[in-house]
Amino acid sequence: MKADTLMLYVGWAALAGALIPVMAALQGSMGRSLQSPFHAALIGVGIAFVTVGVVFAVFRPAMPSGELFAAVPKLAWFAGLAMAFYALTVTFLTPKFGVGNVVMCVVVAQLVMSSIIDQFGLFGAPVYQVDIKRAAGLALLAGGAALVAVK
Repeated sequence: MKADTLMLYVGWAALAGALIPVMAALQGSMGRSLQSPFHAALIGVGIAFVTVGVVFAVFRPAMPSGELFAAVPKLAWFAGLAMAFYALTVTFLTPKFGVGNVVMCVVVAQLVMSSIIDQFGLFGAPVYQVDIKRAAGLALLAGGAALVAVK
């Protein structure tokens, strides 16, 4: 991968990561204001749906064939459920548990699960062995998260 492409991807991913606690805080605020995390999550996911629809309309990608849709692994459709669960979770927990605590738990769990996925090549992902250095990093991350947790 070319260096400029790598830097673009790193910046893009970092921006997406930086927006996770912002989203959690804003969703929690909306849930508090509405006194309903369910309505707030529905609004957030609805706005996301409209946003993707606008991007879709702008770029006008060709429609995949029916065969391609049929070939999607059944488990891949779970991604939408996971997205909804995340939206409901941050909307409900952030006002009760704090932005830092919610995001910290999310990040630690993301890195542990991504390492498991990498180790075993789950869901068609490429295999990247979890070596002792990576395992130590995960342990340090979890320990650090426990130290900075707001009680």
